[in-house]
Amino acid sequence: MKIVPVLLVLMVCFCLLSCEKVIDVKLNDSEKMYIIEGEINDMPGPYQVRVSRSANFNDPNGFIGESSAVVTLFDNTAKRSERLKETSPGIYVTSQIQGKRGHEYKLEVTAGGRLFSATSVMPKESVQLEKLYTQVSDFNDEDIYIVPVYTDPVGIGNYYRLRQYVNGKFIPGSIARSDEATDGNTMVRALIYQVDEENGRWRIKRGDRIRAELQCVDKAVYDYFRTFENTTTANTSNPSNPLTNLSGGALGIFNACTVSFLEAVVESENY
Repeated sequence: MKIVPVLLVLMVCFCLLSCEKVIDVKLNDSEKMYIIEGEINDMPGPYQVRVSRSANFNDPNGFIGESSAVVTLFDNTAKRSERLKETSPGIYVTSQIQGKRGHEYKLEVTAGGRLFSATSVMPKESVQLEKLYTQVSDFNDEDIYIVPVYTDPVGIGNYYRLRQYVNGKFIPGSIARSDEATDGNTMVRALIYQVDEENGRWRIKRGDRIRAELQCVDKAVYDYFRTFENTTTANTSNPSNPLTNLSGGALGIFNACTVSFLEAVVESENY
């Protein structure tokens, strides 16, 4: 049997590798959609509406503000309206309207020749946070979670959104809850967040100032944040957009809500 010299084999392999074609993968840019995020609550204003455009795959991350939009907020109950002032690209703020419980509000945004609108009703009743503490995870002693306590009023039909902050920074994510299965109960449930294992970015530790915020919202706003949670945690390559109360084809949400919050300093890991 004839043995092929090693040198010849190496030369053939080199030629095959050098003939590989470089494939240039081009990602098609999708249509940039408008994103509108607005909120009015029962705390003193001003209130803010953010108008932006979605980014393509190769675009830099971050807020891409949409300037020169016409943003108008209506208090349908009091029959008042106000055109918001743009204070920086894509950021529009109120100066007159004050949020009131039980009032219906409408947001209209005109941008790029298109009209987007949404209506939201601020609940009449504001549920207050009663206590705030932290607890250590059962699975990892280094993970500490915020635990807000509140009591749901008797009667089905209360919807909530919870947010959390550490040292003044909002922890991304939003927790949506309803009283469908917990009507009239006192709620004591930790607010879970994703821990950045590499640098511990969101790890709560002794000395941190924590803040929990409880919003009472209407059903449409609850549906948005409920489906937003499902979208961001779904293990799928084709997540669907969360439900929105905005008409006209924009993403985002307009939220008229009541707000209650508590703050504390973590004195120990068992605080």
